[in-house]
Amino acid sequence: MMQSLPIGYSTTKSETHWFALLSSAILAIFFLTNWPSYHFVVLGGPVTLPYYALACIMAVVLIFINPHALNFLLREPLSYWYLVYTLSGLLWLILIDDGYIDSQNALWRQRFLFMSLFFACTILAASVDHQKLAKIWLGCALFGAICYWAEFFRPFLFFPIGHELGGIGRSAAWFLDANTAAGILVGICIATAPFVSQRWRVLLVVIISIGIFPTLSRSAFLFSALVIAVWFWSSQFSKRMLAVLLIVLPLSVMISAALFNKGIESPDVNYKNVMERIDSLQGGKTDDQSAIERRYVAELAWTKFSENPFLGYGTGNIKPNSKIWPYAQSTHNTYLLIMLEQGIFGGILYLSFLGIIYVRGIRLYWYSSSRY
Repeated sequence: MMQSLPIGYSTTKSETHWFALLSSAILAIFFLTNWPSYHFVVLGGPVTLPYYALACIMAVVLIFINPHALNFLLREPLSYWYLVYTLSGLLWLILIDDGYIDSQNALWRQRFLFMSLFFACTILAASVDHQKLAKIWLGCALFGAICYWAEFFRPFLFFPIGHELGGIGRSAAWFLDANTAAGILVGICIATAPFVSQRWRVLLVVIISIGIFPTLSRSAFLFSALVIAVWFWSSQFSKRMLAVLLIVLPLSVMISAALFNKGIESPDVNYKNVMERIDSLQGGKTDDQSAIERRYVAELAWTKFSENPFLGYGTGNIKPNSKIWPYAQSTHNTYLLIMLEQGIFGGILYLSFLGIIYVRGIRLYWYSSSRY
């Protein structure tokens, strides 16, 4: 199993370190539940910076214990991508604003936080027993799925009455946004799959199919269907487990539907919003507010990009209700956002990020020790 990992990862227990596993487990619990953001946005706790700082401290301690852990970071292509992403974001901000950096512009600083978190996790990953860490990931996925359904039955369990993120009828729990909540659940299961045996991969399908249901996320439904189809196509299940899955998958959908019908009876559920979303998923009305808004901001973003395609408007300058972006919501689109910020260079930068991941994935597929 461990031989199919990318070059640079640990392949023997002697190369793993208990501190790396402990640190990675703590960070996984924090960030795969989105606790730092929830703690800050909903509970009024401290900003998320201490959590990022903790990750860096853990990485520095591991380097002190095992200096060779730094080598993996230097061999990782995405390390250099994050460096370019961060420094170019700062450069664009300086160029566009004539050297002035607005202290209120916090979005560009997020790039440094993302880079530091990536560097820290990459250093820790070089000395982690990934099969053990995958159990933590799986636990986070189970916890998330349970929380989504808990919120669906009790709509104000995670968001107080009157909070702007509460009462929409779709579950997000600690993730604040339903689409993000559903997407991260599928992502965790993808990351976990290579480190669990075939018979336990059925559990991943169950978590996905039941867990994302109360989020009513159209993108996640399509994403999960694609992921499960790829797993089928690439023979990730034995014949016995495939037979079990053909029974379990429809049963999971039936359980989700039964829970949904029970939860929708609650007087606290935003019935109108939920039924509009269900109608659109069934191929009915597609012009709900969310769909209309996404089309509008996409057209607005493309118009703004066409007006300044080469330089863009500067990192973090696409603020809601501003002169540049005269709308209350974001672009809802990462491609368009980074192109608005950094022009054509931003588009190329983001495509290169996806390209690196794609190439790494193809290499992993071809050089794996087995199809599984």
